[in-house]
Amino acid sequence: MWKYCLLVLLGAVFVRAQFPRECVTPEGLRSGQCCPSPLGVANDDCGSATGRGQCISIAADASAHGPQYPHDGRDDRERWPIRYFNRTCQCNGNFTGYNCGRCRHGLAGLNCDQPVAVVRRNVMQLSADQKRAFVTALDQAKRAVHPDIVIATRRYQEVFGPDGNTPQFENITIYNYFVWTHYYSVSKTFLGAGQPSFGGVDFSHEGPGFVTW
Repeated sequence: MWKYCLLVLLGAVFVRAQFPRECVTPEGLRSGQCCPSPLGVANDDCGSATGRGQCISIAADASAHGPQYPHDGRDDRERWPIRYFNRTCQCNGNFTGYNCGRCRHGLAGLNCDQPVAVVRRNVMQLSADQKRAFVTALDQAKRAVHPDIVIATRRYQEVFGPDGNTPQFENITIYNYFVWTHYYSVSKTFLGAGQPSFGGVDFSHEGPGFVTW
């Protein structure tokens, strides 16, 4: 059961990967494009060679901010994810993931057309052995480094590092990634050294959705 639980956690993360490891190279960041091949082969952006998806330009909402946010252009999360990437994958049909390499939730198979029945269990009704397996899965998620996702440790203007060629991203565990995505979406806007950060609004609870997730 613990293997199943871990797969559920992994699947949930892959759907909306924020910083795919293979896209945060100096070349990838400078190009503004995150359209890797799910098979790691050339001329197959987003699995286009097999009809999984295509690389498209992002059309972010350019509407002006309301008066409650007077710091236009100061936050990486504005018009997300344009500050980092302006071309990403758009997946076809039942394919999903940052590289269109996975199936939508509840589906499996080579063409992602085979339904998979998943029963959401009440943890309070599990047997003692099942509860131990569940806790073990959570513990493993807390310790296992995510194989595909990394987190940014600096704002975009500093993300290339002091030498201009060392992207400032770090590994994160599967469990901690869930925690970090919430923190990243609601943290205050940094206005510069020696200045108080702006916390009048956040980019999730007072917006149309948790966009950066």
